[in-house]
Amino acid sequence: MKFNTLKLTTQTSLRALTGAIALILTTGAILPAIAQQSTNLSMQMAQASRLNGNWKLLNMTTAGSPMPMLPIANKVPTVQFSGNRVAGTGGCNRFMGGFTTSGNTLSIGPLGSTMMACEQGVMQQETMFLTALQGAQTYEISSDGILTISYQNEQGTGVLRFASEAVRALW
Repeated sequence: MKFNTLKLTTQTSLRALTGAIALILTTGAILPAIAQQSTNLSMQMAQASRLNGNWKLLNMTTAGSPMPMLPIANKVPTVQFSGNRVAGTGGCNRFMGGFTTSGNTLSIGPLGSTMMACEQGVMQQETMFLTALQGAQTYEISSDGILTISYQNEQGTGVLRFASEAVRALW
């Protein structure tokens, strides 16, 4: 019998606590502060969630080169954004690290990677790609779903352009 009383008391306490929380949340003093924090968090999550997903490199521009460089066929660099983590391949090796956003500002790295050896052209592509990625400054996603990351590194400035692999799968 004592067990049933304890269960009844616990249920009653939970109902009272739920009612008190609802009363506190609907008062004018607490609700605006919660709404403001929720709005800020929602905006940050929306900005980062636009990046979330898998992206395949379309082309890359580098300082001093008027023509965009196309990735080597069957060795196309990819990047996956998920939460605050980034991963992908430079065409040969897998890489991983962290990223942050603030508005359209993007910071990536430091990145770690596997250390397999590949053909010289693929290794050059990978080195340029990973160096550019770690120099990320800003990003933009166009209305047609193209992700553009502007970067700056010791070699200068450039742009990485990606297509969403989700969109490409529909083609």
